[in-house]
Amino acid sequence: MRRIITFTTIVSALCIFSCQFFQTDSTPVATDTLAFWNHHDTVGYVGMSECKTCHSNVHETFIHTGMGKSFGEATLAKSSAQFPLSSNQILVFKGDKASPVIKDPKTLRWYQAFWSNDSLFIAEHTVNKKEIIIGSRKEYIPYIIGSGQHTNSHFWQDGNYLYQAPLTYYTQKGIWDLPPGFDVNNSGFSRKIDVECMSCHNAMPSVNKQSKNLFEKIPLGIDCERCHGPGELHVNLKKQGILVDTSKEADRSIVNPKRLSYQRQVDICQRCHLQGNNVLKPGKHFEDFRPGMKLSDVFEVYMPNYENKDYFVMAGHSDRFQQSQCFIQSNPKNTEVYDKNINFTCISCHNPHVSVKETRIQSFNNTCNGCHNENSNKSKFKSCKLSLNKQINPKGCVGCHMPGSGAEDIPHVMVHDHKIQRPKSNNNIDASKGSLLGLNAVNNKNPQREDLVKGYISYFEKFDSKAIYIEKATEMLNSQNDLELLIHLKFVQHQFKEIVKLQSENKDKLKSSTDAWTQYRIAKSLDDQKDLLTALTYYKKSHELMPLDLDFGCEYANALIRAKKIPEAEKLLKNQLSRAQKHTLTWINWGSIHFLNNKFAEAKKAFNTALSLDPMNKTAHLFLSELYDRVGDIEKKQVHLKFLGQAN
Repeated sequence: MRRIITFTTIVSALCIFSCQFFQTDSTPVATDTLAFWNHHDTVGYVGMSECKTCHSNVHETFIHTGMGKSFGEATLAKSSAQFPLSSNQILVFKGDKASPVIKDPKTLRWYQAFWSNDSLFIAEHTVNKKEIIIGSRKEYIPYIIGSGQHTNSHFWQDGNYLYQAPLTYYTQKGIWDLPPGFDVNNSGFSRKIDVECMSCHNAMPSVNKQSKNLFEKIPLGIDCERCHGPGELHVNLKKQGILVDTSKEADRSIVNPKRLSYQRQVDICQRCHLQGNNVLKPGKHFEDFRPGMKLSDVFEVYMPNYENKDYFVMAGHSDRFQQSQCFIQSNPKNTEVYDKNINFTCISCHNPHVSVKETRIQSFNNTCNGCHNENSNKSKFKSCKLSLNKQINPKGCVGCHMPGSGAEDIPHVMVHDHKIQRPKSNNNIDASKGSLLGLNAVNNKNPQREDLVKGYISYFEKFDSKAIYIEKATEMLNSQNDLELLIHLKFVQHQFKEIVKLQSENKDKLKSSTDAWTQYRIAKSLDDQKDLLTALTYYKKSHELMPLDLDFGCEYANALIRAKKIPEAEKLLKNQLSRAQKHTLTWINWGSIHFLNNKFAEAKKAFNTALSLDPMNKTAHLFLSELYDRVGDIEKKQVHLKFLGQAN
């Protein structure tokens, strides 16, 4: 009864507020962010199984779409990969089916996926320069991410901490290779999966904000609520028998994208189909966006701006589509206004409830023919010179006007360029990018200076260390009013001495900072300048702000150990080991505590555990060489010293 009263109160309040903003089917008007009641932050997600009870026909087709198959448990049925198990493959661990061995010569690591009974594993073999295996580890793979239309990638867990495994299957070419980005920076099994990544490849997950990759809830696949918003209010009203005749008016308890202005419609799609460097607005989280909201109120998406406008990435569909003359000429000048007669949107071609594999080419042709038809009174466009009955391209209009091409950011994948345009000579996209002009906020024509600066700094840090990004950020950031941004800018340039100066001049202001990363950057800078005592206070603050983050915890523990505060470090690390057992730095710090306490057996066990996770770890080898020197085992000491000599 209390739940019913609560929902009734919300509905009444929001109805009074929003009715003046909402549209009828006859009059185009602007829509407000609270026009749909499920935007309210008290309305929760219910999951696709609840939606299925009333919408089983839609559910039956949706689960076969790319979105419906975007994420799932790792089973033979879910996997699209081939496991040939040829005679020249290396299987250190027992397996029924195995992939080819994929070698990364840069890091001297080899990878192999295999099934043991019905469980999927990925193994990492570390080799020396003579290609002799010096260490192997395997990780159980509980999840496969990707529908299999383009790729299958793989996630593994350490406790509830989620990571990407270093092996991907590329479906279109039928090959195994390193995941995107691993060819440049192979982080092995340590690439964290955060909510930014997960929330585009899955239903709304739940991540503990005291860490970057500690998940409390992991759904299985993109679901209804990603496009319609959280369904708790809608479901409760229907269970109370409160129905709406949607032929006459909108049901405001759930978002129907068709009843949004064009820009709010495309914001739903480009929440995920607009790849780039995402910069959150102050105080916002990726989970805050709900369908019908303005995307740029939550975050902006920054992409490099090149002279060649034909450059595009894997998930740049929305940006490219809005560059098309078909889009520009077909839609109202004010895309913020709702108009039921909007001519051309994403869903003109894509029915989100039906797999693209089930959508016949004729359906796409019919969309084009709706305007490019001399008999149509809707359009000023000339018809195609080729009769649709005499198509020279088996893929129809799309084959000529949206040619397939390899994306810039994802290897072994072909995607259709969604900028609809006249065919070029030989029908190929020009792969050259031309000169880099800067960054472009794709979903906001007029970004705030602060957000643009964040975009430049983080793009330099995460994606591409070109000097132009630092130069642009420095031009715009010419005052200490943006202290946290200034510290970040100097940190990515390793200007630690200048950060220490800023810290000294702004102690009171920095005390009120609640950004864990700012505290961490100051701590590292002070540490670099040999001021461990002051650095310790900032390490502590970063850890207190994100106490479940393993990396911040290790940095603080290491500083405590060096400051001879062993009991505090031991308590912290023991807590971390209770949550995660495969974090290399935690084991190294744990071993160093036992080493300092002359507990060599426990120390050796910890360092060897670290080496089982990362056989090339120099710190673990160095500690073991000193440990064996202490106990008088010169032979084993030389083994580790020899490794360090080879590694150097």
